[in-house]
Amino acid sequence: MESVEAVLARRWPVVLHAERVTLRPVTPKDAPVIRAVLSDPEIRAFLGGPVSEARIEARQRDYPTTPGMWAVAPAAAGGKAIGLVSITADSRFAGRAEISYQLLSSAWGQGLGREAVGAAVGWWAAEVPDGGPLIAITQERNTASRRLLESLGMTVLDTLFEYGERQCLYTPGSEETALRWARLLQARTDEVERRRGAEERATAAGRALPEDLSALTPEQMERLCRARHGAYGRICAREQDHAPDLHLGRSADGAWIAWLGTAEPAPVP
Repeated sequence: MESVEAVLARRWPVVLHAERVTLRPVTPKDAPVIRAVLSDPEIRAFLGGPVSEARIEARQRDYPTTPGMWAVAPAAAGGKAIGLVSITADSRFAGRAEISYQLLSSAWGQGLGREAVGAAVGWWAAEVPDGGPLIAITQERNTASRRLLESLGMTVLDTLFEYGERQCLYTPGSEETALRWARLLQARTDEVERRRGAEERATAAGRALPEDLSALTPEQMERLCRARHGAYGRICAREQDHAPDLHLGRSADGAWIAWLGTAEPAPVP
């Protein structure tokens, strides 16, 4: 499947129209609204609080050149931006797209956010039919944001903890979509649990491996899985007949690490 970044770059720039708002690509002239939504404690109450001055300045530079970043403005020509809506690649689930939104508090309570987010969700569904469902993450306590998403027909498929708070994962709802996401989320949960289990089940023999593997006897070395972790080049501490997609070893600082996937075989040192 084509990456989210590639999809957006190929279709950008995009202007979207709703009844009362227009979504247009962010420009340098939108720097004041970027600063406002990123620094206002009320707007950022459920988003981890105001961001640093350095991050504000970086985003003021980056947003005008980033496909998928829209400024939300009144539909009347020349209206100043009242917020931001974005579609970006999500870091939690490979290949998924996340929609985010932040409006000035002066625009709250009028249904403008619903129109803006709905326009972006509708565009993605129409223009990228094979791009998979959008993700929207909002804090469980953010009832206004949750009402907005649910009014667009989005449903909660899972909850997760980020920044010390329970978050709700939303996506456009349908039976097929729910089944697809349920499988994806279960696969993610299984992967996390397998990593945790691998560390907890480290064998006594594995824990006793010396830092200098050349100290092992040929017989001991022969029993080890001859796979290396890509980041550190460490030989897997488990024996050769273990499940081939789950490996256990030490990181550069000596901590135990587990990794999934078929590792490249490596010669015995």
